[in-house]
Amino acid sequence: MNTSDVQTMLFNHVRARMPGHLSLVDEVAELLNISNDSAYRRIRGEKTIALDELRVICNKYHISLDQLLLIQNNTVIFSGNKVDSISFGFNDYLKDIINSLELFKSLSDPHIYFYNKDVPIFHFMPFPELQAFKFFFWKRTIMSYPELAKQQFNGTGPDEESIELGKRIISLYSNIPSTEIWNEENVHSTIRQIEFYRQSNVFADKHLILKVYQQLDEMLNHLELQAEVGKKFLYGHQPSFNAAAYDIFVNECLIGDNTIFINSEKRQITCLNHNGLNFTSTEDQNFCDYTYRNLQNIIRKSTQISRVGEKDRTMFFNTLHQKIQSKIAGLS
Repeated sequence: MNTSDVQTMLFNHVRARMPGHLSLVDEVAELLNISNDSAYRRIRGEKTIALDELRVICNKYHISLDQLLLIQNNTVIFSGNKVDSISFGFNDYLKDIINSLELFKSLSDPHIYFYNKDVPIFHFMPFPELQAFKFFFWKRTIMSYPELAKQQFNGTGPDEESIELGKRIISLYSNIPSTEIWNEENVHSTIRQIEFYRQSNVFADKHLILKVYQQLDEMLNHLELQAEVGKKFLYGHQPSFNAAAYDIFVNECLIGDNTIFINSEKRQITCLNHNGLNFTSTEDQNFCDYTYRNLQNIIRKSTQISRVGEKDRTMFFNTLHQKIQSKIAGLS
């Protein structure tokens, strides 16, 4: 492969990763601090791109140089922010989710696959006390916000910025077709979090525990309604004719690992969860192909409960409702 071919592949990768409304020439010129004419000559392969310019472009657009040069090895490059209470706080984390969803939505014919170990964050957003509990739990227990170390959960909602970010997240998520692979363990993890705080006297009062459980139950009702029609729609609304497709599969044997895979016409992205809340992503083609094949294999061995499988859908959600109701009964 000659240098011109490599540059052509490089700028094809860049073009695929850019928002559609931006000009490739303008973007390259600004990024490399060169004139538009110089950018044109690099894009057309008339001028060889310098090594430091290649580094800048690869860093900006998360392009693997090994993949670009067709070097065969087992190295996969991932990128992502690491959430903490100081340098990348919880609202930064929510903004990062928004940026990712906006990117996914901008792709040609996007579809998101979720292989869940916990309930995806999007589903908590419409329920105030449940959302506040999850945000509090993540900030106090996972991110170790020092000001929350001795504080009880009193049901007070997150700050206004968090609330607005949450609304933006659920709005974006609701407009992207998705497939989710579930297991009863997804909801059990949230139940264990509630019980841990209950037993540790972190809840300010028993009525608040009841409210969180009731909203968790209502969240499942909303999920079941969406699964029944196979469409996404906001809580308290009805699905529109052109609503995004929504599929749920249940796998009783395998517990997910919070893998997210984005498939589109020209671009695939794999996001892996680590250290609690963090996600790191790659567009390595071999890794994405492997992830997609694995997800399709799991789906084939799972039971679809969206649109079809009414009996299986009812049994799955009833089991979870009964678990929650038993916890509610124990509070009286």
